[in-house]
Amino acid sequence: MAGNVRFAFAWLRTLHFAGVTSQRLNDLSANGARGYSTSTISGDNDMKRKTKFVLASVSAACAVAGIAIATPSLGVLYNAILATGTVNHDINAHAHVALPGSDEGFNAQVETEGAANFIVQDVIFAVGGTTGWHKHPGVLLLSLTADSGSVDWYDANCVKHVYNAGDSWTEGTTLHDVVNSSSTNAHFIVTYIVAKGVNKRTDEPAPSCAAALGLT
Repeated sequence: MAGNVRFAFAWLRTLHFAGVTSQRLNDLSANGARGYSTSTISGDNDMKRKTKFVLASVSAACAVAGIAIATPSLGVLYNAILATGTVNHDINAHAHVALPGSDEGFNAQVETEGAANFIVQDVIFAVGGTTGWHKHPGVLLLSLTADSGSVDWYDANCVKHVYNAGDSWTEGTTLHDVVNSSSTNAHFIVTYIVAKGVNKRTDEPAPSCAAALGLT
């Protein structure tokens, strides 16, 4: 089926991204009200109050109607796309490495059917930050850098897996959420292999099990 991505690993190792340090963030200075009249500032405040009221009304209406609301990311401190590329043909790559003391060695396989985008992302989440519930149209390879805090990774059944600095894992088309519950910023390096021209992420409503854990 076009757009499918399959990874087969006969032997897995934990990957380590050593030597990658957190991006230093520049302090943002607050903008003053110089050049604005009292009436202009008052008008802006009225508009903000009206906007908040409208948003609150929409949220309340959705809750009453039982409409599920998507859960976007929160606490993103830094987000950079380091590289993007396109492969306009199917991929069928295989590798075998003989290992001392192992009859099977290491085998890896990457297969795609249909054009794909390769995307490399560097992203940092603040303490308490969350990716929000979401899916991807392909396969992701993720690693926490050596200076990263730990994260809690939840699947669609709210089963938690803890990943620490230097750990790696994969994600894909199933629903999941990642929370930085540590006392240090969480620093990810992510490689996407996704269907060409499709948004690399789709925000999704939280599953029913999330409310009890405060993951909505």
